[in-house]
Amino acid sequence: MIKVKKAYICSPLSAPTQEEIRCNMHQARQHMKAVADKYGCRTFAPHAYLPELLDDHCPEERALGLSFGNELLKICQILIICGNRISVGMYGEIKAALALGLRIYSCVPEKGYQLTLLTDGRRTDEMQI
Repeated sequence: MIKVKKAYICSPLSAPTQEEIRCNMHQARQHMKAVADKYGCRTFAPHAYLPELLDDHCPEERALGLSFGNELLKICQILIICGNRISVGMYGEIKAALALGLRIYSCVPEKGYQLTLLTDGRRTDEMQI
């Protein structure tokens, strides 16, 4: 079992339609709950809620949301990539997590949120993103 207090959930938000964005927000909330329940940690996914306050299609508001996410990353011990698609926003979060030396895991929600270690924060040059 992974012993962490705070985990950042990295999953797609961007989508062609508002309905798809809302669906991605709800999936992020499900990821937060499932990881928190399974691993006993606090989870953070600003994209699960911020799009209700900020417009992802407005560059200034998108930048604000991304900067908030980067600040949350600083208080987390790990980043968990949920799913099998990496969006532009996720790519930035992963790069920021690498720069912070966070352990990065991937998981497939359909397989029970079993985590796979991608990098332990020390071998960042070996991770392909």
